[in-house]
Amino acid sequence: MPSSKYEREDDQTSAEPLLETTETGAQALSLRKRYVAATIAAIVFILVLLFLWALNGKTDHSNSDGACRQPAVRREWRTLSSLERLEYLRAVKCLSSIPSTVCNGTLHDEFSYIHRMIGDYSHEAAPFLPWHRYFIHIYEKTLKQRCQYEGTLPYWDWTRDWADVTRAPVWDATEGLGGNGNVNLPTSVGGGHCVQDGPFAGLQVQYYNEDWNPHCLSRGFLTGELLDHFGAQRLNTSAMAAVLDQPDYYGFLLKLEDGPHSAIPIIVRGDFYRFTAPNDPIFFLHHAQIDRLWFKWQSKDLEMRALAYDGPSRHNSSIAAQLTDQLEMAGLAPDITVSSVMTINNGLLCYKFQD
Repeated sequence: MPSSKYEREDDQTSAEPLLETTETGAQALSLRKRYVAATIAAIVFILVLLFLWALNGKTDHSNSDGACRQPAVRREWRTLSSLERLEYLRAVKCLSSIPSTVCNGTLHDEFSYIHRMIGDYSHEAAPFLPWHRYFIHIYEKTLKQRCQYEGTLPYWDWTRDWADVTRAPVWDATEGLGGNGNVNLPTSVGGGHCVQDGPFAGLQVQYYNEDWNPHCLSRGFLTGELLDHFGAQRLNTSAMAAVLDQPDYYGFLLKLEDGPHSAIPIIVRGDFYRFTAPNDPIFFLHHAQIDRLWFKWQSKDLEMRALAYDGPSRHNSSIAAQLTDQLEMAGLAPDITVSSVMTINNGLLCYKFQD
C-alpha cells in the first residue's frame, strides 16, 4: 500500500498515461469500425448504381443527351432462337400476373382496355400509325421494366406466310403463341373458341369490345375461300407493292389499314376481331409489322416522308391533323406529340428493324 500522499500522487500520475493510451486505442478502434462500415456502405451503394445503370442500359438504348446511337434491333419471329422465343413468351405471360392500376384486371388487360377506350379514335385517321407506334413501344417498355425482359419486341412478317397465314410458325404450340381455338368447345367471343394449346392456353381476359366480360382467350381461324379472300389476296406480293407504292401519307395509311392490317384480325377472329384485340398477344407482333411497313414506306424518301403527316385528326373528324397534336394514352403513359414518334431513332424511340 502507498505510505504517503506523495506516493499515492505518484501512482496516480504514473497511471494517467496508461488510461490515456487505452482511451486513444478505443477511439481508434471505433474510428476503424466506422471507416469499415462507411466503406462497405459505399461499395454497396456503388454496386446498386451499377446494377441500375446496367438495367437501364438493357431497357433504354438512348443516350443521356437524348441521341439514339445504339438502336435496338427488332427481329422477325422466326429468326429468334428457341431460347429467345421462350423468353419473350415468359415475359408476356408475366403481365397477366401483375394487377393493373388503370383498369379492373392485370397489366395484360390494361392494354386491351386502353386500346378500346382511347385507341379507336385513331382508326381511319392520321394518328393511326403514330398512336400504335407509341402504344407498342409502351408495351415493350412494360415487358422490360415489369417482367425483366431483355430482348426487343419481335414482329411477324405475314407477307412470308401469305399463302396460308394460319400455318405460320408463330402459331406453334411449343415455341409460338399457340394455335386455333378448340372447335369442339362452345363458341366464345368473336366467332372463336377457347385456345387450349401453347403458352396462353386457359388465359382469362377481362374485356371484350365495350364490355367487362371475363372469358378465355379465343381464336377462330378462317378456312377455305374466306381464308384465301382475306389472306392470300390481301397479303401477296402485288397487294403489298400496291400499299407501299402510295405517294402520300394518308393514302398509304388507308391502303395499309384497310388491307393487310384488317385482314389478319378477320382471319384470326375471336379476341383479335374487336377493339380489345390486345387480348390476343399476336396483336403486338402484328402491329410491330405494321410499324415496320410504315418505316419502309418512310425510308423510300426519308427526307420528304419522315415528317409526312396528313388526314383527319380523329376518326370522323373534319379537323386536319397536325404534328403538334397529342397522342392520348389515358394514364397508360404520358401523352406526347405526334412529332415525337414520327421517326424511330429520335431519342424517345431508339430501334431499327432486322430488314
